[in-house]
Amino acid sequence: MKFQLRTLKSKLFAIVAASFIARVIMFFVLPNTPSSLAPDEGTYGFLSKWVAESKRADDFPLYGAGLYLSARAVIIPASLFCRIGLDELDAIRLVSSIYGFLSLITVVYLILKIIGINNLSAPLGRYEENLIVALVVVFAFFPSHFIWSNLGLRESPNEFWTLCTFATFYWIFHIRKRLSLLPVLLLIIAIIFVFSSRPQVGWVLGITFLIYLLFNFRDKKALALIPVILIAVVLGLTGVTGTTGTTGTTGTTGTTGTTGTTGTTVGKIGTVAAKSGDLLAAQVKIAAHKHRVNQLDAASVIVTQSCPRDTGLRYTSTPPTSFDTYFCIAWRAPYMSATFLFRPIIGVDITSKSSLFAAVENVAWTGAVIFIIIMLIKKRRLAFFRPLAPSLIFFTIFVGGAGSHEGNMGTAFRHKSLILWVILLLLFATLWGGSQKGNESDGNKLAQKEV
Repeated sequence: MKFQLRTLKSKLFAIVAASFIARVIMFFVLPNTPSSLAPDEGTYGFLSKWVAESKRADDFPLYGAGLYLSARAVIIPASLFCRIGLDELDAIRLVSSIYGFLSLITVVYLILKIIGINNLSAPLGRYEENLIVALVVVFAFFPSHFIWSNLGLRESPNEFWTLCTFATFYWIFHIRKRLSLLPVLLLIIAIIFVFSSRPQVGWVLGITFLIYLLFNFRDKKALALIPVILIAVVLGLTGVTGTTGTTGTTGTTGTTGTTGTTGTTVGKIGTVAAKSGDLLAAQVKIAAHKHRVNQLDAASVIVTQSCPRDTGLRYTSTPPTSFDTYFCIAWRAPYMSATFLFRPIIGVDITSKSSLFAAVENVAWTGAVIFIIIMLIKKRRLAFFRPLAPSLIFFTIFVGGAGSHEGNMGTAFRHKSLILWVILLLLFATLWGGSQKGNESDGNKLAQKEV
């Protein structure tokens, strides 16, 4: 009996199965030492074992409790694997791979449920099916994206919870006719976990949704969701700015706060909310400082572009003013954003085999972005623009923010994997309307179809 993949569902499930097999193989073939592509995984593994042994987070010799608070989404699960006897490096890699696999499952689930393939005015043609399958294959096996999701890093949990946040927001704002408690709670939880995997992305998410909701303030659901987003951001900030209680100890289950009480945490929420504006301003200033710190001992340094107001930003006795900082970040934004997206470049930035690999892969990134721009100019429209708008805002802010603080191309290349799904969505939207005349009307139904 010959096995055939006749339906889109069967094809997508085949991709999921292939990803699972590939991840199992990858888990066993990886070296038992931290990879040269991701030396930080040794630190995360060390911290996972530290937590598993119920040691104080504040006493962690590398970065203290700060790293733990900003990486709990991956550290706590890994510490649980350590408790049952798994090696700390294997534990952190296993958690990362599980998150990456869950991200793929989330994407496939959304395609099958939200797009509503069998409920369009006309069945999908071969072109549409092949387009969807091809983009899912890219998401599952794009080389750097696949590698980062198997190494012990924060990329996988950060991507999974970011995808969950956008999926839940889409469900609430575009699918459900009325607000209900469960989706709202899921949205809050997802944003909190984003902060617990990489706080900077949590900031970007909060700003993204607030901008989108404010532009849609005439919608009653938008007005109702604004305080929800603010609450989620405040809770997320509370978790990464100090929920370890008065002593910052780590409990026997790997969670913090054995001496801190719920009342203490609730009391801090108001304080964090009152200071959120100051915290955001501080993050902007820290970005300028981190850009220079990330340049230290890097083989592929991103050279700082000169700025007319750069005098106060040099390491001199004169501290930079807030205006200097903001002006120079804005001045450098176009150059730094392009550097973040498209470098390293073949023949210009090659310093090692890994940078050559990144440069080759960046050809695909560059080609995809150029293709999207050309298609937008040609068509002068973007299918599914309204539901895609939050993703576009997120993409813009993330690229600008990442570009402002990335100091070396290696780290920038890794962090760029978080926006792969946005690029694929844009490719889908630009290619969707080109196959047959009924597609645009069907596309609008896709965005509004209630599952």
